[in-house]
Amino acid sequence: MRRLKTGNTVGSANTDFCNLLRSDAETAYAIGLWCTDGYHRTSSIGLSNTDQDLIRKFSLFLLREFPGERLKMRLYYPDDALRRTVAYHVYVNCRALLRRFKELKENPATFITADLIWPYFAGRFDGDGSVAKDFYRDCRIVYSSDVEARKDLALLEMMSLRLCRVYHYKKARTFCLYISRLEVRKFLSGIYPYSVKLQKSVFAPRRDFPEKEDDRF
Repeated sequence: MRRLKTGNTVGSANTDFCNLLRSDAETAYAIGLWCTDGYHRTSSIGLSNTDQDLIRKFSLFLLREFPGERLKMRLYYPDDALRRTVAYHVYVNCRALLRRFKELKENPATFITADLIWPYFAGRFDGDGSVAKDFYRDCRIVYSSDVEARKDLALLEMMSLRLCRVYHYKKARTFCLYISRLEVRKFLSGIYPYSVKLQKSVFAPRRDFPEKEDDRF
């Protein structure tokens, strides 16, 4: 893909974010989303995606932490007929924030407490998650490593989702965290208030979903 537009170079990268990230839903969502579609270089951190709503969501998080002139945006368009969707890339130059996000990706439990698990998983789901059209079958999140998937599995267990499983697809070189069919409604209802993807769908959260009696996955 060829770069279409480049923003101005911005700001210093010396701000210390080790203790400055707010422990709130917006930060937890941004961490989860960045773990799936995050962009980083030596001194920059951002998000690359074709979904304008996700780019807007991550941009708002960055604008909460930085002045507007620090934000950089690039747009890419496909060079061949096989890729027809414009890609968006938003980022800031800040080594400290990049370092902190990398630390949180390695060990999310140091930041993602019980009250932040749902917004964190909403970001994960919006970036690399999917569910069947009936919002019941094949609910999963894709990971590049088994360790990363199992750390998130432990977070779900904190929310009493104890039937989830991690599967390894060797040919695709990916790991999938599957939500049991018996727990998928609880999972989707939990992430719904924070999930851009679900809020654009026809899913409607309820507290009285009946559990079906067929296979768990």
